[in-house]
Amino acid sequence: MAEHAASLASYIAAQPSRVLVRGFADCFASHWNLRPDLMDVAWPLFAWTEEELNATQLDGVQAVTRAALRHGVLHHTGDVDHFARSRIDLMSWVITNLRHHQSRRSMGEYHTPPDISDLMAAMLQADISAVATPQGEWFIEPTAGTGGLFRSTAQSLRREGRSPAEYGWMMLELDQLSAAGAAVNAIVWDLGPRAVVGSGDVLARADLEQDAFARRRELFGHRDWLSELTGFALATHTADQLLRELTTRR
Repeated sequence: MAEHAASLASYIAAQPSRVLVRGFADCFASHWNLRPDLMDVAWPLFAWTEEELNATQLDGVQAVTRAALRHGVLHHTGDVDHFARSRIDLMSWVITNLRHHQSRRSMGEYHTPPDISDLMAAMLQADISAVATPQGEWFIEPTAGTGGLFRSTAQSLRREGRSPAEYGWMMLELDQLSAAGAAVNAIVWDLGPRAVVGSGDVLARADLEQDAFARRRELFGHRDWLSELTGFALATHTADQLLRELTTRR
């Protein structure tokens, strides 16, 4: 998609604000069907799409969307090549800069540039090696932020000809917005089917990791139940239409 980013950006930027809101909501729903576990954690970034927005807020949606497109957001997130769209931690930059500087200072939250996280990953390579479990090898980060260190680790694996999908990625984060950013990043960076994000205080909740796994299983089960229910409803509707047609012909 990156080669068509300019034309796609122009198309999106031309849409009315309410169409943009519906588009963001549809984007969430589409990705929820694929990864309900990650999108459940990412919900704080999308909750506003369910609200009744006033004219000023709608204007804000349009202005922010156009600014993001103008500064090349699709070039960073739309490339079909996983390595290319994993060059930066866009969500870290967005979330950090959306906060007031006093909030960032009190939380100790600052954006780590990709070059620095790459250097950190290289220096700490032995310390962030995968942990062997009965479910395979896992990388575990108890203070993940938006996942910047894992981005660098995944890129390092790709340079070595390995796929991040071969591993599990457990990201735990206290701040809900940062955890939401990590969940979005796990999709953008294509960390694979075993990328898990948990939100909570890892110091106060020793079982946070297990809770994240349990929630993941619950959400996939709910997604599959909804899929079966939808399939049954469609089949029933189709059968009803056929019956009506046969009855009409007689």
